[in-house]
Amino acid sequence: MSEFFNSNQLLSLVFRWWKLLAIVAIAAAVLAAVFSSPTFIEPKFKSTSVLYPANIIPMGTETPTEQMLQVLESHMIMEAISLEFGLYGHYGIDSSKVGCRAKLIKEFEGNVSFEKTKFESVVVEVLDTDPRLAKTMVERIIHHFNVKEKSMQKEKSIELVKILEVQVRKKKSEMDSLENRLKVLRVTHGILDFALQTEYATERYLQVVTGPESEKYRKEVEPILESLKEHGGEYVSLTEHLWRVRGTYNNLKESLEAAIKDVEKHLTYCNVVTAPIVADKKSYPIRWLLMVVSVASCLLFLLLALSFLNNTESSK
Repeated sequence: MSEFFNSNQLLSLVFRWWKLLAIVAIAAAVLAAVFSSPTFIEPKFKSTSVLYPANIIPMGTETPTEQMLQVLESHMIMEAISLEFGLYGHYGIDSSKVGCRAKLIKEFEGNVSFEKTKFESVVVEVLDTDPRLAKTMVERIIHHFNVKEKSMQKEKSIELVKILEVQVRKKKSEMDSLENRLKVLRVTHGILDFALQTEYATERYLQVVTGPESEKYRKEVEPILESLKEHGGEYVSLTEHLWRVRGTYNNLKESLEAAIKDVEKHLTYCNVVTAPIVADKKSYPIRWLLMVVSVASCLLFLLLALSFLNNTESSK
């Protein structure tokens, strides 16, 4: 190949065949201009929106922006947009033929793009032959993203609600059981406050031992002392355990109320930094770029052919 691209030989070919090269360049430019015109390639208009994630609860190691991209790129979004805008007919795809869905996915991915920026935002772009439709599609993609994200968050919140409801019921049952047992100790055995009753019984006991009216106080103190001896330890243990169970129950109740709020709340899951607009200028095709590429390709091919012919003549 090096002999084909010898600089001196290349210059000599250009000077020798400059008229042919000029004719080919002009012809390539004219043909590119003609075949890139609206008659052959229908122009497409772009609508763009920039989104920041908001209120998204992480479900793994992904960042909120990455999670947003996963949802936007899901087939659920594509299916919803396809159904809403009749994309099979819009893109000219026969939905009754085999492979129609693959064609739809290819066409959709060619016209709709999602890209993460260095600022952790997401750019949504839609190309379409109808500028108003492109704008509306961007708006509906944002809507369906919010619907899908809300559904995912609600699903997780409902699972959490069910788990917390079971735990709250268990703690409530345990708390009721403890309170019923303490009620029995209070009503049947007369233990109302272990610390105060112990102090009172001790004072009366000392009066029994040292006082002149020992018999009088003995009848008052002995039933209390017997109850405290027999059931006092259980009363203290149950009271302390009930205190801990009540604390756990209150914490679970607060968590349950917060989870129920998550289920019932109505939030959006993205902030629209740049809203989509109706484009007033086409974005595809870029005619000058097609003309440049066409002219360059034709000239390169022609120079290769001329160089090959020139080397063949020289070898003969």
